[in-house]
Amino acid sequence: MIIYRLEISGSIYSWRGAAWIITAASIFSLVAYLLLTDKELSLLDQGEMLFTFSEVIIVLGLVMSGINSSSSISTEIEAGTFECLLLTPIKHVQIAIQKMLSTVTIWIVLYLISIPYLIVLANGTNLAISAILYVGLYGTLLSIAISTISIALSWMLKTSKNSIMVALMIVLLLSAPSLFFATSLRKTDFGIMLENINPFSHTINSLDSVLVDNQQAVYEQFTHIWPVLVFTIICSIIFLTFTRKFEVKML
Repeated sequence: MIIYRLEISGSIYSWRGAAWIITAASIFSLVAYLLLTDKELSLLDQGEMLFTFSEVIIVLGLVMSGINSSSSISTEIEAGTFECLLLTPIKHVQIAIQKMLSTVTIWIVLYLISIPYLIVLANGTNLAISAILYVGLYGTLLSIAISTISIALSWMLKTSKNSIMVALMIVLLLSAPSLFFATSLRKTDFGIMLENINPFSHTINSLDSVLVDNQQAVYEQFTHIWPVLVFTIICSIIFLTFTRKFEVKML
C-alpha cells in the first residue's frame, strides 16, 4: 500500500488537502445555513431539506472523485514518472487499485464531514440514521464507479486535460436528468427511459422516497440499489480490463 499512502498524504496531509477539506466544509455550511434561514427554503419540510442536502453531498463527491481519479495516471505520464512507477515490484493492476482506493478515501472523508450537518438538519425526526446510511451507501458505490472509469480514461487518454474533461462530462451526463430536466420532460417516454437506466437517477429517487416519503426499509429501496450496484460492477470490470497491463512502449 505504498502508493496508497503517498496518494493520501498528498491529498489530505498537504496544504491541498487542507484546502479542499475547508472548501467542502464551507459549502456544506453555506447550504445548511440557507436551508435553515432563507425565507423560502426554510419553509421546506425537514425531509425535503435533508433530501436537498443529500443531493449536494452526492454531487460534490462525484465531482471530486472524477477530478481526482481522472488525473491519477495521466499526471504521472506527463511528469515522466510513470515508467519508474511501473518498474517497482508491484503489479500494474495493484497500482491502479491503490490509486482508486485513495480517491474513495477522499470521498469517505467528505462523507464524514457531512454527517454532523445531516444530524442537525434531521433534528426532531427519525430520518438521521437513514440519511447517513443511504447517503453513505449510494455515495460510496458511485464514488467507486466514477473513480474506476476515470482511472481507465486517465490511462487511455494519457493527458490530464482530456481525461478530466471527459470525466466531468460523464458526471454531468449522469446528473443531468435528475438535476436539470423539468418534471414534464422526466415524465415523457424518453425521460422515463433515462431514469430507468441512469444510476444517479435511481440514487436521487431512492433518497427522495427515504427522506421525503419516509420509506426507509432496505427492501423498499432494492429496486434502486441494484441498478447502482450493477453500474459499479460494470465500471469495475472496465477498470480491471484496461489497467491489468500497462505497456511502457505506449508512453
